[in-house]
Amino acid sequence: MKKFDPQQYADDELERVTLRISHKAKEKLAQIAQNENISLNSLIVRCIDFALKNQ
Repeated sequence: MKKFDPQQYADDELERVTLRISHKAKEKLAQIAQNENISLNSLIVRCIDFALKNQ
């Protein structure tokens, strides 16, 4: 599997949705987002884009 690079995946047309994830997953994602200097929302969108492009 390709290595995920959060800076590489971003679409400019976004739609609002609500996701429910565990507190533990949210905390891990928040730490990754902070390390990459992007918002939690941007990280989640980029993770989804990466998964869809590499399925």
